[in-house]
Amino acid sequence: MDAAVYGTNVNAFVLKKNQVIEIVLNSEDPGKHPFHLHGHAFQAVVRSDDDGGVYANNVTLPDVPMRRDTFMVRPNGHIVLRFRADNPDNGLTATMVEAPDELQASLKIPDDQIQACKSQNIPIQGNAAGRTDDLLNLDGANVSVKPLPDGFTARGIVALTFSIISAFIGLAVISWYGAGEIGKRAPKGTVSESAVAEALK
Repeated sequence: MDAAVYGTNVNAFVLKKNQVIEIVLNSEDPGKHPFHLHGHAFQAVVRSDDDGGVYANNVTLPDVPMRRDTFMVRPNGHIVLRFRADNPDNGLTATMVEAPDELQASLKIPDDQIQACKSQNIPIQGNAAGRTDDLLNLDGANVSVKPLPDGFTARGIVALTFSIISAFIGLAVISWYGAGEIGKRAPKGTVSESAVAEALK
């Protein structure tokens, strides 16, 4: 099966059943991070110390590697994980699709979920675009939102300019109002203090 049928947003890898997979994970983060591989107990064939840098493929592999379902990736370090793709029912679906033909044969989607998709016109068969005739045709598939442009766009510059002008006008009005004389009589046609006091009685 071609990984392209899963769409352009998922960066999918299709794994054959019982294929042995190695993942090289380089951490450029100064913090410790647990790494878990759902549905598999995997081997750590290489594991660096803190600040070990990126994996350089120059390490002698152990005769019997540690086997766990979660490992701590060291700060600014690396780890090389090895697992067998032998668990398609409970395995990877985020970026690796393990034995998809076996998964499709054994997986039963509940009827209420199928009805929920049908009621919203969401395809329940085919590739990422819901196509069953040409699985590599992804026209109509969901795609990621385009990244924001670097710097200001023309629209952004206009909005920023008017915001600045509005701010200066607002400051000018507040300054003008605040600079007025305190205790000055109210102009004719406005409510006087005595009228307010009378109304509050």
